[in-house]
Amino acid sequence: MRFFTNPHKPTILALSRPDPKKNVTTLLKAFGECQLLRELANLTLILGNRDDIEDMSNSSSVVLTTVLKLIDRYDLYGQVAYPKHHKQSEVPEIYRLAAKTKGVFINPALVEPFGLTLIEAAAYGLPVVATKNGGPVDILKVLNNGLLVNPHDQNAIADALLKLVADKNLWAECRKNGLRNIHRFSWTEHCRKYLSRVEHCRNRHPTSRLEIMTIPEEPMSDSLRDVEDISLRFSIEGDIKLNGEIDAAARQKKIVEAFNRMASLNSNTSIVYSPGRRQMLFVIAADCYDSNGETTETFQAMIMNVMKDAGLCFGLGKIGFVLLTGSSFRETMQALSCCPVNIEDFDALVCNSGSEMYYPWKDMVADTDYEAHVAYRWPGENVRSMAMRLARTEDGAEDDITEYVAACSSRCYSYSIKPGAKTRRIDDLRQRLRMRGFRCNLVYTHAASRLNVVPLFASRMQAL
Repeated sequence: MRFFTNPHKPTILALSRPDPKKNVTTLLKAFGECQLLRELANLTLILGNRDDIEDMSNSSSVVLTTVLKLIDRYDLYGQVAYPKHHKQSEVPEIYRLAAKTKGVFINPALVEPFGLTLIEAAAYGLPVVATKNGGPVDILKVLNNGLLVNPHDQNAIADALLKLVADKNLWAECRKNGLRNIHRFSWTEHCRKYLSRVEHCRNRHPTSRLEIMTIPEEPMSDSLRDVEDISLRFSIEGDIKLNGEIDAAARQKKIVEAFNRMASLNSNTSIVYSPGRRQMLFVIAADCYDSNGETTETFQAMIMNVMKDAGLCFGLGKIGFVLLTGSSFRETMQALSCCPVNIEDFDALVCNSGSEMYYPWKDMVADTDYEAHVAYRWPGENVRSMAMRLARTEDGAEDDITEYVAACSSRCYSYSIKPGAKTRRIDDLRQRLRMRGFRCNLVYTHAASRLNVVPLFASRMQAL
């Protein structure tokens, strides 16, 4: 309430990341240039959390700086709220407050793939104005609780907001429609609709239904003999002939023969080694470091004991080994070189706290598919210096934490921590990074002498 001269006016609520694609600046221009809308309503912009705009990512910093300049240009002080912080638990109350003032929720994004905030707003009785590009078209078709606009047309945005704020009958009708239809976006309704569609398809195509038949097992071809529990059985309902040519039994026989021929042909091609089918995987996920963060002999002894005991119990051909470590690939190879085991005995090595994956039996190159998978929302170079600066405490020295270049990679930034130095707790550091738009996983490793900053989707558990 500290932002508004008159907090009792209807609230126009926008809630999103400070991202150029969310088009908040066009909304602000629409509000600032429509005098009647400014007289009737207040504008609330919930744009993530921040401490210092200068510490945020470049795109977020540009958006927020532009927002402040526009507020100043149109002299919107007392009419626009732009809080620096909010908790996730406070979001429902924000929606309720906007609905209590008979306000409107707006999503003016240039393109919105889905529009979850529109559904949340409807659940709290807020009419909506939304972009006509993307998911909101389908959402409003179901909910019928608002208006669609061209996100590039600030006049259209102002007109739609003014229409809902000024016309109380329209506002009440949209609110009522939203609350009445919101159940159609519940999981219960989604599952019911999905199952009804499946049943509809089954009823439309009763003769093409496939099912598993239990029949006596037949000898398999040589190319499939080492594969257990595989059967190719096809049943087609109805006593009919397919395409007027062959019956179901003959077609089944031809399909199985075709599979066998294909397997036989494939068996003649050049053979590439792979670990083969495993009955069991042993995952070694323990790092053993001394007080200086150096790998101890316990690490090698543990690996040798696990491999030895597993081989005696099960036979090495049917089991595989995976090593998960917080060390870099180079450090891992160096530690294993002192161990009387072949590196090729490992099906996989997961290094740098789950940010890299290697298959020693294949090559010594990081799995590019896994790297692409964990790259989602990875800020890369933008977080490199920021993480090091934020990890220090206010009274910490400049050299308390320094970049450990030898262990860094494209998906992991590693920092060395000076013995006795104080650094921030993981949850505190993660929160500070998130306030600046950086979402990462943080891991203290090597007996807390090193900090690894890896992508949000990278971890030992995610790698498994």
